[in-house]
Amino acid sequence: MGNSIRLGKALIVASIAATSVGIGAQTWPTQPVRFVVPTTAGSSVDVVARLVAEKLGGLIGQTVIVDDKGGAGGTIGADAVVKARDGHTFLLGYNGPVTVAPALFAKLPYDPRRDLTPIVLAVTQPNVLAVRADLGVDSVQDLVALARSRPDRIDYASVGNGSLSHLAMELLKMRSEASLLHIPFTGGPAAVLALGRGDVQVLFSALSNVQPLVREGKAKLLAVSNAKRSAALPDLPTVAEEGYPGFDATTWNGFLAPANTPKEVILKLNQAINQVLEMPEVKQKLLAGGAEVAGGTPEQFGDLLSNETAAWAEVIKRSGIKVD
Repeated sequence: MGNSIRLGKALIVASIAATSVGIGAQTWPTQPVRFVVPTTAGSSVDVVARLVAEKLGGLIGQTVIVDDKGGAGGTIGADAVVKARDGHTFLLGYNGPVTVAPALFAKLPYDPRRDLTPIVLAVTQPNVLAVRADLGVDSVQDLVALARSRPDRIDYASVGNGSLSHLAMELLKMRSEASLLHIPFTGGPAAVLALGRGDVQVLFSALSNVQPLVREGKAKLLAVSNAKRSAALPDLPTVAEEGYPGFDATTWNGFLAPANTPKEVILKLNQAINQVLEMPEVKQKLLAGGAEVAGGTPEQFGDLLSNETAAWAEVIKRSGIKVD
């Protein structure tokens, strides 16, 4: 009799617990959802966040707010999300604060692998290898040959020390054994201006940054840094196709959550964001800005993060890049 009573109580407790979990998953979100963007307002990451937020609210039944928190290579915004405890604050991250920062910063207030959980890869964006039109090169191999013949006399710009445009060129230097001199700038506009003036000769940059120089005839594009060709530039080869198999320096934007977020919430957001990304008007607007829709599962995004973290750590170690 006593055993039956205890068993009955246990079943009731288990039933209540299961019901509570179910209710939590069904009723979330209970307040406005906040997407933290670890860059300044108007950036390409900010544009993606606002496009998704505009459509997502109707699917999840809550307002979605975009909160720009730039600074320190994106780590300020990422740290704010890690410390969030409201169950409704998430990160639209990019390479810098998630896969590059662990090897780049000696002291990081968070560990992306421990403190952030992948939700979904939103978009990828091509970085293009641009050169001065008067440099006299028409391919990646031409550039490598010129740099080898003039060690450290070809200057390349980056959008900042430790940025993906910096790391992409260091990766190419390692793979090609060419020597180019790094000139870091504070952001894309300054780096592109230097290329246009002829202060530097080479730049890995987001396509949208260098398109005006190409239209003006001041720059030409040699390749995209992604593993595969870009839908926005289908005729432009990849660096890998130009003689460096496996070369990949893809810029991505993806949604991540604090590590304590329930799996049910992760899956609900994954499904809803994937639905938004498949909307034709969203795809069209993103592609117009040079971004390609990705989507997929949290596990697929997690695999990308793991592989890329290891790859950039090796580049940073071998090149000796330091920011602090």
